[in-house]
Amino acid sequence: MKMRQKIRLALVFVSLMLFPITLNYFSPYISIDGAMSGIVSGSLLFFIILFISGLFFGRAWCGWLCPVAGLSELGSAINNKPAPVRKLTFLRYGIFAIWFSLLATGFILAGGIRGIDPFHLSDSFVSVDEPVKYIVYYLVLFVFFGLTVIIGKRAGCHGICWMSPFLAGGYLSGRFLRLPGLRIVARPSKCAGCKTCDEHCPMSIPVSKYVTTGKIGSLDCILCGQCVDGCPNKVLAYGLRR
Repeated sequence: MKMRQKIRLALVFVSLMLFPITLNYFSPYISIDGAMSGIVSGSLLFFIILFISGLFFGRAWCGWLCPVAGLSELGSAINNKPAPVRKLTFLRYGIFAIWFSLLATGFILAGGIRGIDPFHLSDSFVSVDEPVKYIVYYLVLFVFFGLTVIIGKRAGCHGICWMSPFLAGGYLSGRFLRLPGLRIVARPSKCAGCKTCDEHCPMSIPVSKYVTTGKIGSLDCILCGQCVDGCPNKVLAYGLRR
């Protein structure tokens, strides 16, 4: 395994171990609860940060820092078959649309934004500090891990992740504004057509088809670099593109 992948895996597993502390900052429920009182909660602030990061780094968060990425890596070791991306994507954005509608409705009913509270519903340093929160915590772990084991690689990321739409929105906005962004770029002339990149991609992206365009332009690319490190002919690399 290349050193880059060792570092990436170390980061996602550390993030997973910190999940009991950071859970509240990833919580869609806390965002809605805050919105009902006109409060911008810590989780909503974090989602905004994800959108901003997406402008320049796309969905790199998903590959390098997301706490459930470690679960996806473990699940893929059991079931490494490609997930039905298109069907799961419809489900993901359907869930996001419902959540975002509830969020907007909350702020409207509250009369708009009245304040910012990064620690809304977070009374202590540790997010998982009560029995009921342990239930939520283990349910999240079980669902993401179970979907990958049952359906295929990173099925939870494709189907129910409420954070990825912010990253995807940032990515698309960055493209529209022609901002420089980190991408996986390709040299088509060096490609031997072995499709090793397709096998290595944890997001079930047909990387070999994108190679002919000179870059991986898929919204599902998490910049993990497994296709880069797995290519025997060094066709792929990281690069900046507008």
